[in-house]
Amino acid sequence: MNSKPFDAAVAAMIGESPPMLEVFRRIAAIGRSRAPLFITGETGTGKELCAEAVHAAGNRPDAPFVAINCGAIPRDLIESEIFGHLRGSFTGAIADRPGAAALAHGGTFFLDEICEMDQALQIKLLRFLQTGKIQRVGSAVTEQIDVRIICATNRDPMAEVKAGRLREDLFYRLHVLSITMPPLCDRGSDITTLAARFLISMAREEKKSFRRLSRSAETVLLGHHWPGNVRELQNVIRQAVVLHDGEELTAEMLSIPVHPISAGPGVRADRDPVSISGLPQVHPALNLPPSFFARELWRIERDVIEETVTACGGSVPKAARILGVSPSTLYRKRESWELPSRH
Repeated sequence: MNSKPFDAAVAAMIGESPPMLEVFRRIAAIGRSRAPLFITGETGTGKELCAEAVHAAGNRPDAPFVAINCGAIPRDLIESEIFGHLRGSFTGAIADRPGAAALAHGGTFFLDEICEMDQALQIKLLRFLQTGKIQRVGSAVTEQIDVRIICATNRDPMAEVKAGRLREDLFYRLHVLSITMPPLCDRGSDITTLAARFLISMAREEKKSFRRLSRSAETVLLGHHWPGNVRELQNVIRQAVVLHDGEELTAEMLSIPVHPISAGPGVRADRDPVSISGLPQVHPALNLPPSFFARELWRIERDVIEETVTACGGSVPKAARILGVSPSTLYRKRESWELPSRH
């Protein structure tokens, strides 16, 4: 194996958690194969990075790696983007153009969001997989192309097959080998490892002084569910670096969005609040009587938060999920209650 490019590619996917070690193991095992690979995983988990690592782990790491996003190209243009076209074959075709498949000749052709592909084009892709030949739009001539196919989706491919959006025969042609990218919330300490890496890189880019994460920042980061995965983590660190400065990034500098209880398919719920009739939403473990709320508003807020933190065994991130706010909000409020002006 040509380990140098493999190591460089895998380095882009930092992680020592068991789920990521399994991803690395599979990349090493299947990299040299020419069989099609199907990568699944939520948006933002690094599916294209995984595809690049597989390409680099193969026998032709210096050959082209060409990627297209099937969901980002208009349906009337995607056939041309994949297979190419001849001049005059349609309005706007002012010159002959090779498609992505031809550009990837000798290397790897990566089709991201394969489930977004139109049914008619799925048939042509299936024919290409069966014969290894492509036909440009407007041409009567076929061309032999030598590529390894890797595809990816953030959906459940079997559900897409059952719903009729993904052809079953195409699925089984593509799903010879498979890798599932784990969501960030399942990767444990990888979260803070990635955050620290982003912090140093972004601080250098923004000409800031940050060198490390504080303990409180690590606690906040580890307590969040990260429905946006690595991309969301990057955004959170970027925002903190742009808006603040210092050697240490603290919890108070983090602004983590509170995600709604139900935000559509693919988004995990962060909390499960229970409504007490006529009173604010409070976790049932607190068992607070109505008289508890007969006081100044800030004291109500303080006592609800402190009781929730206590009920959660002192875990601020867990209490934040129950109360529907970001952990950094709780840290800021708890610090403010310790000021003399509040006593």
